[in-house]
Amino acid sequence: MLKIIGLGNILRGDDGIGPAVIEELRTVKFTFPIELIDAGGDAFNILDQMISKQPLILIDCARMGEKPGEIVTFKLDQVNLKWAEQIVSLHGFGLSEIYQMAQHLGADAECTIIAVEPKSIEFNTGLSQEIRMSIPRIIQTVIQESKNYAQKNINN
Repeated sequence: MLKIIGLGNILRGDDGIGPAVIEELRTVKFTFPIELIDAGGDAFNILDQMISKQPLILIDCARMGEKPGEIVTFKLDQVNLKWAEQIVSLHGFGLSEIYQMAQHLGADAECTIIAVEPKSIEFNTGLSQEIRMSIPRIIQTVIQESKNYAQKNINN
């Protein structure tokens, strides 16, 4: 089963994009089994998911030097971890740190990251207009990644 995980703190402006997308995805009809998970604001919460055998799609915001609302999608096992370390985490642990921990624990789950550049992570500001406008593109990316996963599993 494919797990789609939203990571972020809804009290910190655009950092709430992960949970917001998960909420929107609850209205989408998937033709194959998925599990939607709101992991909250602590990246450490996804460690258990990363060491499972089930594939993951992770939605989070990250400072990457892009325009606010810009979406970057990558496979975690294909990314240069040095590059991932440059992404400023808005959580206690960064993505590369959690991935390294998961690898030491035997992780082999396929993981796709959908990262969104935030405009503001100020407390109690809600999602910026740029981030709200990116939600349909994020959802389409999730749907396409999900279809790719389903098609790959049908062919195996």
